This record gives sequence, C-alpha cells and structure tokens, in this order.
Amino acid sequence: MLRLISSNLLQRPTRTLVSIGAVALGIVLILVSVGLSYGQLNEIADRTRRVSGDFIFQPSDASLFFAVNSGTLPEKLRQVIERVAGVDQVAPVLVKFVTPGFNLVYGVEDKSYDRVSGGLTFEAGRLPQSGLEAAIDTLYAASRKIRVGDSLELLNNSFTVCGIFQSGVGARVIVSLKTLQELNGTPDKVSLFFVRRRPESSEDVTLRNLNEAVPGYKIIASSQLQNLMTSNLPVFRNFIYAVVGLATTISFLIILLAMYTTITERTREIGILKSLGASKMYVIGIILKESLLICGIGVGVGFLLTFAVNRLITASFPLLPIDISVRWRILAACLGVSGGLLGAVYPALKAANQDPVQALSYE
Repeated sequence: MLRLISSNLLQRPTRTLVSIGAVALGIVLILVSVGLSYGQLNEIADRTRRVSGDFIFQPSDASLFFAVNSGTLPEKLRQVIERVAGVDQVAPVLVKFVTPGFNLVYGVEDKSYDRVSGGLTFEAGRLPQSGLEAAIDTLYAASRKIRVGDSLELLNNSFTVCGIFQSGVGARVIVSLKTLQELNGTPDKVSLFFVRRRPESSEDVTLRNLNEAVPGYKIIASSQLQNLMTSNLPVFRNFIYAVVGLATTISFLIILLAMYTTITERTREIGILKSLGASKMYVIGIILKESLLICGIGVGVGFLLTFAVNRLITASFPLLPIDISVRWRILAACLGVSGGLLGAVYPALKAANQDPVQALSYE
C-alpha cells in the first residue's frame, strides 16, 4: 500500500508540494510566534527574578508588564515597607519601555539596588549615580558595539555609558532613578519596589506581614513571577490561541482542497479499486494515509524552516530572545498532522461512497 500511496503523491508533484508547504507554514507560524512570545516573557521574568529581590511590590492595578504602569507608586512608601517585620532591603525602581530595541530601562538608586541585587558583576565601570549616565549589560553592549565612555542615545537624550555589567540580571539599560523620573515627568514616583527579606524570615511569613501592613497593593513573590506572566495574561493567551487556530486552519483548508481535487481526478481509479473488491475502509485508509504522509513530511520541513528562521532572527536581532519548549514542538506537530487529517476526512468519505459503476464511466 505504501508504494501505491507514494505513487499517487508523485503523480501530482505540484499539488503535493503545495500541501507539504501549507503544513510546514503552519508549523513555522506556531513555533516562531510562540517562541518569540514566550522568549520575551520568560526572559523578562528570569532577569527580574535574578535581581534577587524576594518580592515585587506594585500598585493594585499594575500589570505584570512592569512598564505599563510607569511611575504611579509614591516613592515615600519605601519607608513604610522598610518597617515591616521580615523586610531587609527595599529598592525603588522606575521602569520605562523604550524603542527602538524594545528594551526595558530601569531607573535605580545605585546603593539600594546594589544591596537588593547583591551587587551586579561589572566587566567595566559602575552603576550610574546621577545625571545622564547609563550602565548597560554585555549583550546590549556587544550588539551596539558600545564601550564605557561612549555615548548612548536614549529617551531623546545623549547618555554617557558609565558601566557594562553581565547580562541576565534586571534591565539591559540602567540609569539614575532621579534622572529617569525627571525625563518621565513623574517626580517622586516609581513603578515598583524590589523587596528583600531577612534570611531568618520565611517567604510566606514576610509576604503575610507585607499584605497586613500595606494592604491594597499587589505583592508578587519573585519565585512565582514566570508562571504568573505566562499563565495569567489574557491577551497573551488569546494571541497564542489565535496563532494556533490560524495555523491549524491553513493546514486543514489546503489539505481539504488538495485531497478533494485529487479524489475528483482519480474517480475512475477509485472505481477500479472498488470493482476489484476494495472496501470502503480500504479506500478511506488510502486517502488518510496519503494525507498522513504529506503532514509528516510537512512537519519535518516546518521544523527545518523554523530552525532557519530562528537563526536568521537571532543574527539580525541579537537582543530578541526565542524560547521554544519541547512541549510546544510536540503540540505543533500534533496540530499540523491533525489539521491535515481532518482536511482529508471529507474527501476520503466521498471517495469511499462512490458507486463503482458510475466511477468507471466517469470522464
């Protein structure tokens, strides 16, 4: 049967290639979109968690995308948080989202940020202390070919790079808190506080103390940040659902059209098979196996194209992370195959129900 199936596909190479391409396109669409989305969220969550603050203190209506509520929290609230039992250090941070580059910029106090983070690892220079100074991470410096002492255009101002630190912790660009407050037009306001607990106080106890002492605010344990960002964002989930639905629909429609046209062209062939004793299930099996073979090849091609597209994105935009888990690779493959098989069901049923006499007389 395998020989019959492969011969049928090779007799119509253009249609077969188009069908394979449709399945591959669906795989690429799912994996690249999901990889970019999860890459951004996971990287932000991971870099934020590595600041070493145990809690992130925000306004009650704040988004997990820290820059959405930029500068709405009174800075003086820091004094209240510092007095809570179990709290060791508090660092006020103003977060700003900037383009081009789609990067977060932190406005920090160098001393409090150092105490909460345990001190960044600098390859050269130091944290900004005041004025138009900026510290950048190694990946940002390498992508822009910037060294300490160079100028950096940021927020319509020319900053002097005063330090380069190891990437993977906090924002890629750090400036003075007072400077960013002034440029942002939010004096004495911050986006969040990084809170570090005392070693002898447990996370649960300190979190309870914070909620009791300063009610009405959103306090997130840093250890839960990644799960919260990927599971509790309705816009993110809807985007993923839309991409998956679109990719599956593409595979479904292309396979449906290709198989339906193929069945029409092979009416006499099907009539001969049925006149020789082929059962309905045998005919259905042939059509579905042809679709399965197309989908299998399409999935393989889609994985190869995804790898190539990811390499191209990484080479062109080194600051843009891509994270594709094994679970999503398996899910994309299953969706590509299932969409193709569903598209072949109607043509297969149509072929199986053909009358052999009418099929043999079909012109």
